[in-house]
Amino acid sequence: MRTPTDKWIASRLGIAEEDLSAERLAAYQMERLRETVRYAAEHSPFYAEKLKGVDADSLRTAEDIRRLYVTSERDLAGNENRFLCVPPGSVDRIFTVPTTGTHGNRKRIYFTGRDLAPSVEFYYHAFLTFIRPGDRLLVMMGGSAEGSVGDTIDRSLSPIGVTTRVFGQVTDLETAWKAVLESAPDVIVGIPYQIAALAAWSRSHGLPRGVRCVLLSADDVPDAIRERISRLWGAEVYSHYGLTETGLAGGVDCCAHRGYHLRSCDMYAEILDPDEDGFGELAVTPFGREAMPLIRYRTGDIARISTERCPCGGVLPRLETIRGRLSNSCVISGQRVFLSGIEEAVYTDDAAVDLECAAGADSLDLTVRTLPGEKIDKEALRARLSGAVLPAGTRLSVEEETVRGFLPERSPKKRMRLREES
Repeated sequence: MRTPTDKWIASRLGIAEEDLSAERLAAYQMERLRETVRYAAEHSPFYAEKLKGVDADSLRTAEDIRRLYVTSERDLAGNENRFLCVPPGSVDRIFTVPTTGTHGNRKRIYFTGRDLAPSVEFYYHAFLTFIRPGDRLLVMMGGSAEGSVGDTIDRSLSPIGVTTRVFGQVTDLETAWKAVLESAPDVIVGIPYQIAALAAWSRSHGLPRGVRCVLLSADDVPDAIRERISRLWGAEVYSHYGLTETGLAGGVDCCAHRGYHLRSCDMYAEILDPDEDGFGELAVTPFGREAMPLIRYRTGDIARISTERCPCGGVLPRLETIRGRLSNSCVISGQRVFLSGIEEAVYTDDAAVDLECAAGADSLDLTVRTLPGEKIDKEALRARLSGAVLPAGTRLSVEEETVRGFLPERSPKKRMRLREES
């Protein structure tokens, strides 16, 4: 089935779906980019300085866009008021989230109601990939506060009779599992490692009935986690890519599972300084943001964009692969190692439900968390890591801890980090 986002994007462009093309989208995006640059230069003190001398009407090609200033979270954190384009009283929602890295700063992202409305619309159309009218949906992520993930999904899908229960993040596995059995959901939305832990828990506490699909969001989605959930639950596993800076919604994969179909009518995505394989840091420019426009905003994600037609029939560029986050990587023995690669090796073992790691110049200390009575195969894990993920000669320490749940975390992306140690 062709991704339903194509039909939605075509309607936003005012054309029929059969007339949609990458070229038609690019022309639309350039017009929206010009509007965004004009607005930011006129209303944002930060961009009035950074865009001084820029003629928005001259922006016609991707090469023109690459000459614009690249914004980072270092520009944003602590300087949010310089980005603000509306009176404080016009701000309807403020998200406060940690910055990447280890310095512990936080950044505030401002939205008006009109800024967030397109996310509700996108979720409705993107979720039609796997949602059916009348489904029961269990959200095991952020709560029911207005503008949260749970609230946004609920408002998106209630028009087609979907019943949404917001459970929140998984902390105690037994309690969370009872919620799954009581809710009997058709679809579960959750954080990858937490849903993987529930799948592991279910092996000895009874498999769920009727879970048709699982959508994973808010962090890396290793293939090993997808495979575990699919194998144990018989559910098709989808993934969502998004950032607070994009208004939560960014992209959802399709039935072909070959990358994220992006919310391209609401944002421009580009790869900064791509290598010979097309990988580089993903930057995004959301369109039409009243409160806090962001131009060429560095996401910290190393990714690649594919312009090939998707096997589902989708014709627009998609976010094909995310290699990992720069903040979740370090250099070991001269080679950059991403946490996502370590996750892939760890979660291949069904006993693993979480991990922590600390990296030195030529070493990695890895702690793998398991459920009571479970043990990982340490030698098999070492074999998967050696050479394929870690440079030859890396000193590797593997320890185990037993858990029955997880500590509540405001940012799931921060739960596992590589940190440099001397």
